[in-house]
Amino acid sequence: MARVALVLALVMMVGLFVSWTAAPASAQDYPDVRALVPFSAEANFMSLPGYLRWMWFVQTGEWISRPEAVRIVRQQGAPA
Repeated sequence: MARVALVLALVMMVGLFVSWTAAPASAQDYPDVRALVPFSAEANFMSLPGYLRWMWFVQTGEWISRPEAVRIVRQQGAPA
């Protein structure tokens, strides 16, 4: 019984370590917003960073920060 608990604890620790050290997605992994006009119907009346954040949340269930979204939009070559 103690061995099972020890093995489960080790598996959980490894899982936490992997999730903490996972690399963030590259700009290529995010939705491409270059062709969108900010605050247009195509962008759901949002800024491009806001639209990118929303689309990423819809796809993954995770929010990215606004500064991160601005950086990604600029990397894609769209006006942030």
